[in-house]
Amino acid sequence: MPNRYVKLAGVDRKLDLTEPDLGVAGGAVLLERLLADRRLPVAVRGLTCAEICERLGYREPMYLYRRMGRVVASHTRSDAQDRHHGGGESDEHKAYKERAVRAAEEGGHHATAERASGDRKVRSDVLIRGANGVLLGFESQLSPVNPREIAARDAAARRAGLVDAWQTDSRALAEALVVPWLRTDKLPFELIVRRDSPLPFRGGVRRIDLVRCDERFPGSCPRKRTGKCRGWHPTTRPTEVAFDPFIRDAASGLYVRATVKVKRTAFEFWTPAADYAAYRDATAGEPLPSVAYPRQAKSVMGDGDPTCRVRTPAVDEARDVPLADIPAARAPHPMPTDTAAPPTLYRGECGAGVTKCGAPARFYACGWRCDSHRPGAVGGAL
Repeated sequence: MPNRYVKLAGVDRKLDLTEPDLGVAGGAVLLERLLADRRLPVAVRGLTCAEICERLGYREPMYLYRRMGRVVASHTRSDAQDRHHGGGESDEHKAYKERAVRAAEEGGHHATAERASGDRKVRSDVLIRGANGVLLGFESQLSPVNPREIAARDAAARRAGLVDAWQTDSRALAEALVVPWLRTDKLPFELIVRRDSPLPFRGGVRRIDLVRCDERFPGSCPRKRTGKCRGWHPTTRPTEVAFDPFIRDAASGLYVRATVKVKRTAFEFWTPAADYAAYRDATAGEPLPSVAYPRQAKSVMGDGDPTCRVRTPAVDEARDVPLADIPAARAPHPMPTDTAAPPTLYRGECGAGVTKCGAPARFYACGWRCDSHRPGAVGGAL
């Protein structure tokens, strides 16, 4: 459900982001002012969330920007966005997370739902600490999503030392081959939570067979393109694995994500670790294959696209981010009972002088300045 309303200090009505005038008199001018407001920190501009955050008793600052011609309200804190994400989860999505936690814990592993990495760039539906240092992320994706977003999230997890297992019940989403999707049948909540329901994966898991390239090998050698090389070449075949055993075995390192090149095509899937080890031994002299995923077009915002989001910072491609710590959830900030305007916040350090002042400061056009060095202050050094 889209986030539609925000509040502004001094305006007694909610602002409707779907209206060009925000649903208030003089709203068109007000909208342009809010879009262009860069003078003060977001926390003191007076714009706050009027959706799930307000209903749960939180006062969360927001700011506006345009995306594809549409006005978008953005939070400044990821846990505020998570509040919206959690509020829109289906019962089936929650059931898959609960079952993944239960399966991992019954296998002797530590599992936690909705935990983030120390830098807040990776947040898994379920994070599992397995055997021998295995960090497994379980991600359940049941609603439509841009495949580019999935690819970006998966790449961020890899940089953090995490291996993601992506589950979906959507055939259309599974056909977008940006990750090795573990596809399940569409099942109601009652069957997902039942212990005696096997929940087999219909796709995403394959076995690797090695075939000797000799006179019995059909066709020409895929490596030499002619004749026979007397070596070993891989073939793959699909196999079904039940949900619970897969979670336990993947956390134990018995299943791995593998990229295998069969003839001229490389693709990625989950496979038993023993199969992949045999394949790597047979192709020890060859470079690791890479998957050429089809380029995904950027999706156009639709009526169901959420307008309440966090603009995540760009990830440094050249820096690996270790997932060394899983911090506790940040303490909530309840909405105050009074309706007074928020106090001035000092978010930076004063940079005045040859040697920086370093006092708590606000941001001005000339940079971060404390009260003594702010523009117009008597005796202030600018």
